[in-house]
Amino acid sequence: WKGGITPLVIRIRRCHEYRQWARAVLERDDFTCQFCKKRGGNMEADHYPRMFSDIIADNAISTFEQALACTELWSLENGRTLCQPCHRTTFKGNQPSKQ
Repeated sequence: WKGGITPLVIRIRRCHEYRQWARAVLERDDFTCQFCKKRGGNMEADHYPRMFSDIIADNAISTFEQALACTELWSLENGRTLCQPCHRTTFKGNQPSKQ
């Protein structure tokens, strides 16, 4: 077990569509962490309210083509901008400090 990291997940996170989704989320939120309100720096796009891993599992995504076709995965409504420290608090097993 590698913490949910599989060749499919790596391929999805490195694809052009994922980078476009993340960039659109960051721009929409004006590169501002939605928890601590820090602006700029090393910001990350986070799938929320539905986690990336839950979307993959619940939609039974097993191929890259299925991932590309999954509208929920690419919805800006399911994304938010977080700084790295705040993003770390949202990983499974951790409770986010703010929502």
